[in-house]
Amino acid sequence: MTEPRRLPLGGCVLAVVLLAGCTPGTASPQTTPTPTTATTSSIAAPSVSATPTPTPTATWNATQSAAIKVVEDYFAAGERLFADPSRYSKTEAKSALEPLTGKDMLAGNLALFQKLKAEGKRYEGAARISWISASGIFGSGLGESVNITICRDPQGQALLDKNGEVLSKVPSAIREFEVRNQSGFRIVGEKEGFGAPCP
Repeated sequence: MTEPRRLPLGGCVLAVVLLAGCTPGTASPQTTPTPTTATTSSIAAPSVSATPTPTPTATWNATQSAAIKVVEDYFAAGERLFADPSRYSKTEAKSALEPLTGKDMLAGNLALFQKLKAEGKRYEGAARISWISASGIFGSGLGESVNITICRDPQGQALLDKNGEVLSKVPSAIREFEVRNQSGFRIVGEKEGFGAPCP
């Protein structure tokens, strides 16, 4: 049995993040990656370590900081939902992800969530964001966007089947997220990123 690889609609989702692989592409120019510190997010479930918040840096303006927070919250929500999909309904998963994702990313995440739930699969272990960087700002007002590149260190995280057997280990991954202002910042795209080694 193999892990899910790709989902339609370009939003490979949390597992994209967790499984580290969707559509390859060229990353936008980035600022210097900033190491993260181990703090706890309020979104994560007690059984799963939360995605840490990066160390504040004077080079991030309010727009970049808002985009970074959306990506952090997206990972934290995914850690919670995908650690035990059986605990949550589709409505609850949608409620957690909809404020953070555009239409295609939301659809992809919900499709993966339902697939894992139906097959009794889940992710075990704690991941962390080892570094994060933000591009400059593109556009202005509604439609304004920032590309956020992260290195996600899975720290031994694995995909388990319904019997608790390991199906696959989650690899480290550098991913780039396009975060756009759509009456609030949301992740609208995700692809392979490039930068400093990960982790």
